[in-house]
Amino acid sequence: MSTNWTAIVLTGGRSRRFGSDKSEAVISGHSLLDAILLALPAELRVIVVGSEPGTHVRPIEVTREEPINSGPVAGIAAGLVLVETDLVGVIATDMPFAVPLLSQLVGQLPAYADAVMPIDSAGFRQPLCAVYRVASLRHALGQLGGVHGQSMRNLATLLNVHEVFMGVDAQKELMDIDTPADLQRAVVILGTTGKDANDEGW
Repeated sequence: MSTNWTAIVLTGGRSRRFGSDKSEAVISGHSLLDAILLALPAELRVIVVGSEPGTHVRPIEVTREEPINSGPVAGIAAGLVLVETDLVGVIATDMPFAVPLLSQLVGQLPAYADAVMPIDSAGFRQPLCAVYRVASLRHALGQLGGVHGQSMRNLATLLNVHEVFMGVDAQKELMDIDTPADLQRAVVILGTTGKDANDEGW
């Protein structure tokens, strides 16, 4: 596994639709955050942007966007301050099945591109499961003229994005958990596949 990249895990947000902190929701005996942290390569440097987790299942660094709850672009900007590698993988804490895909995307970034993003079966980009060139990302953030409340869509328009189209079979990998019903659906998926949250295939 290549370690020429750093992972930023975004755990912020108000979780209005979920009703509580999504990162602490439990699936297969682990919080969503811990499931992602356990699935990332053990040797990888991981930066968590959000509140300090109650326990650490692996070494991490924690930072926070300013002001708090100012959006994913602000979260990425805060995490990027600590990044020293040329590439960074960004993943939201509500995408517990996406870590293997994120690791694969590192090897699919062409030399000409600033970022590589999966495209779901509905044709939408997934910028919160994507790999970015750090220099390009910093330049794009500077062009925004402020990160508070900015949308990921606006940020992506400033980057040369290589798109990787995912079929219907990849719907599980790109599933995000926005509601308690989504969480229950994820639990059912795990029961069907027979995989635990810290299995390599997660």
